[in-house]
Amino acid sequence: MKIRKWARRLKGYFQHKAIVLMYHRVVHLSADPWQLAVHPVYFEQHLQVLSRRFRVVAVNDLVMQLRKGTVASNCVCITFDDGYSDNFINAKPLLEKYQCPATFFVATQFINRKHLFWWDELQHIMLDAEILPSVFSMVINNELIEYFLGEDAIMDETIRRKHLEWVAPDNPPTKRCELYLLVWSCLKPLPDAELQSALDRIRFWGGSLNNFDRLGVPMSTAQLKDLVSHRLFDAGMHTVTHASLPLHSPETQSLEIINNRNDLLRTGDHARNILAYPYGDYGDTTIAVVKKEKLAAAFTTCGQIVTRQSDLFRLGRFQVMNWNGREFERQLRHWFKTK
Repeated sequence: MKIRKWARRLKGYFQHKAIVLMYHRVVHLSADPWQLAVHPVYFEQHLQVLSRRFRVVAVNDLVMQLRKGTVASNCVCITFDDGYSDNFINAKPLLEKYQCPATFFVATQFINRKHLFWWDELQHIMLDAEILPSVFSMVINNELIEYFLGEDAIMDETIRRKHLEWVAPDNPPTKRCELYLLVWSCLKPLPDAELQSALDRIRFWGGSLNNFDRLGVPMSTAQLKDLVSHRLFDAGMHTVTHASLPLHSPETQSLEIINNRNDLLRTGDHARNILAYPYGDYGDTTIAVVKKEKLAAAFTTCGQIVTRQSDLFRLGRFQVMNWNGREFERQLRHWFKTK
């Protein structure tokens, strides 16, 4: 028994593996509770490490390898989720400089809009506003949310510092953070029309946004078309409205996927029939819908290596944090040692 166990472990160490990296933003942010942003200086260091030490391949190439039952050694794929404009402004020139292919999974409804993604706008309203009403009382998703902010309604340096240091969803350090998480969890499962209606009421409660992150808006249609017309870059699917698919009916899940694919096909020839599940959420029904719509592959947010035995519709990705080049290389080598 021990011999077989060690033989399996040894095989795991020597089999060919691929790592799929998940980025969201390339920008400097002072507050980043969901750890979505990598500083442009660090992102360039990441690309230097990848170009020097690893074989960077397109996601579509990796999927084609998997369909043939193989994975080339020492492969890394670069992916971006959502469709932030800083992907075009900050990431694209660096990817071109180091000739690294990348796939951008895009929630197409937001493209060409001039306002923030809902989770970012909620963050700015609740965590950045200088003054908020002391009481929040609102029905969202058929649930009455009543919350008293007390002294936390007025921003001070202590609260601001706590917000800068906070990593969501762990241990909210202020009442504002607690309220943010509570409202976020109620908004997430809503159909888009209901979510936008609730967000309108939250805007009215908290006041209009000032001095928000202008690079945080989604890409324009022109930026997306320019991006995916490049030989290095592909567009992938991320649903139309960034919906948490398993929280919706199979019919809604199908429409989110079909319409997302059609939107992307209008951007150019580099649209791929590959999905990244929003929030990493999926279930058996979602997998059935993905297969029914004949997608080539789908990615989660689970930190798992890709091997030739990997399930094409549960492919893992590793979220990249705001690491410098040395930290990033150390993390990559750790991931590649994963069995």
